Amino acid sequence: MSGPTLQQRLEILLDHLAEAEREYAAGVPYPDHAGGNWPDKIAGIKQRIATLREIIANE
Repeated sequence: MSGPTLQQRLEILLDHLAEAEREYAAGVPYPDHAGGNWPDKIAGIKQRIATLREIIANE
């Protein structure tokens, strides 16, 4: 059984980004007790989106 397509993975990441941005804007505490934060999480998701878009563009 194969996993999600690149486009499906992009849609999942976009959904995760929207959710993270909503929670950050609403002031929801970051759920990582090891010391993470929303801005770093959001930046990481944006980087993964950029990388995936580059992969899709080069197909």
